Amino acid sequence: MVFSIENYWKFLNFRQHQNSPETETYFVEGPWAHGLWSRGQRQFFGDIYFGDEITSEYYNANIELPFFEYYLNGKGEKPQPGARVFDTGSLQWHYFPKGWPGNFTSQPFYLQANGTISQQKPATQGELTYTSDPAHPVPYTMLPGTGRTTTYMLDDQRFAARRPDVLTFTTPVLIEPLQLSGEVSAELQVSLTTTDADFVVKIIDVFPDDFSYPREYYQQANKQQSAVMAGYQMLVRGEVMRGKYRNDFAKPEPFVPGQTTTVKFTMPDVSHTFMPGHKLMIQVQSSWFPLVDRNPQQFCNIYKCDDGDFIKSDITIHCSPQAASCIWLPVVK
Repeated sequence: MVFSIENYWKFLNFRQHQNSPETETYFVEGPWAHGLWSRGQRQFFGDIYFGDEITSEYYNANIELPFFEYYLNGKGEKPQPGARVFDTGSLQWHYFPKGWPGNFTSQPFYLQANGTISQQKPATQGELTYTSDPAHPVPYTMLPGTGRTTTYMLDDQRFAARRPDVLTFTTPVLIEPLQLSGEVSAELQVSLTTTDADFVVKIIDVFPDDFSYPREYYQQANKQQSAVMAGYQMLVRGEVMRGKYRNDFAKPEPFVPGQTTTVKFTMPDVSHTFMPGHKLMIQVQSSWFPLVDRNPQQFCNIYKCDDGDFIKSDITIHCSPQAASCIWLPVVK
């Protein structure tokens, strides 16, 4: 069973109050791939430096060891129940005694036809169109390989921004921190020339054009610099919706070609602060290969399709007062 962080917390508390109301719940979410909290010191994850406080040593010494020392050996102070979640932008741990995500407001960030992002609805009619070709899908990473890496979840997205089948929207350089903590959802107003398509939305942190890590960071991590960090486009969160399931996962339905349709879906939760000097970027595309299988872009049984059934689709994202596409972000008050 797969959960977002918030839904997993709700699930834990539901089961707790249903079956064992006296049981206290402890939850930790760190910036690791599976098992990395137990595999030695890691200041870097991929190209991104997260600092000493996310290393397995910190987690083991300050979170896991005190928990087991108290409950197994009766030593030390009783740990406080709740959720401890790492913010991948500010590089800080946050503690939520009553459960994550805490105090936030879901706010709309509207996609504008000029490629910008605003918290105001578009004032004039606008739209952007790209052609999605299953024969040339957007890859999920720029790196060649024979298997999925663990670092694709924060890989540089500049390769995708250069493609004509990826729409890119960006805020101006941020003056103040933009802290997100909670559930993300996409609400796209779309029209297409076929009867089905996928919609991939990515939340991205754009680093400053003059950004670089100090050389000593790489030295202390025993790591060679592997990427140009100036202007780095760090993937923060991404999710896909197969369009025919936009209203009900149990009842697929086709699109009517040329008709504007709402595609709304929930994305995984996020704990990330976009720091001053950075920019928030949102990318919209219709393939993410091979992380997501190709969509024939026809309303059909994909499991019975062959290459001849895969067709191009011209996909329009509407950015106008009557049909405003937006991403709802959990902004901390």
